[in-house]
Amino acid sequence: MFDDDYELDDEACPKCGHSPTHSRRCTRMGCDDGWVDMHEYDDPLWYDEGEEEMCRECYGTGVERWCPSCGLDLAP
Repeated sequence: MFDDDYELDDEACPKCGHSPTHSRRCTRMGCDDGWVDMHEYDDPLWYDEGEEEMCRECYGTGVERWCPSCGLDLAP
């Protein structure tokens, strides 16, 4: 599910208690610190230039977080 390019977090998983959890920079194409230019990366016919939307992968944080044990997505 996730590649080997990640960091270890000190937080324990709220679901299974596994520690450490993992995190990495958001890998969604066009995500720039949690925001995506919808005109450039989604559909230029529906969005104006510079129109941004919060990234649906990292929920605006720019970081993906998950538990390697149970797979829980730790996004806010």
